[in-house]
Amino acid sequence: MKKYICSLFILFLVFIPVWVECDGGYSGEVVTFVMPIPVEIFSQNAILRVRLWNNEQLEISEKNSTCAVSYNAKTRTEEIHCSGGVEYQEVTPEEFMFPVGEINASIEVRSATVRVGEKYRLLISGLSNDNCNSTSADVREAANSETIIIAELSWRTTTMACP
Repeated sequence: MKKYICSLFILFLVFIPVWVECDGGYSGEVVTFVMPIPVEIFSQNAILRVRLWNNEQLEISEKNSTCAVSYNAKTRTEEIHCSGGVEYQEVTPEEFMFPVGEINASIEVRSATVRVGEKYRLLISGLSNDNCNSTSADVREAANSETIIIAELSWRTTTMACP
């Protein structure tokens, strides 16, 4: 009897990780992101655009990276060609807009698709304070809780030759 119980216990330990992996290991809880925004680096007339991709969208985007777009001058159409048997799939991230003039110190975004435990990509962008360039910050991590406070963002600004 002891041998039987011990065997069942070992089988239980072996198969539990498989059961956990079946749902991707994600909870059903959606994630809220809170980010400080240094409004002085943006044009006061800018609209801050926040785009958010969940894990499934990131995986599709990775597969799409083998694809190329070509333009057919005769038919005036674009054609998408993918290698390795990949079929191109459109990926549309969640999108949120915030007028810079209405932002105090931070913004809050509640995702409808990113779940606790899954990977995500968050991209924030807007017109720079020179009214010509674009300023952005990008975060790629795993959502480890229902509320994620991104305390520090690494902001980048394009350097176009503006008039």
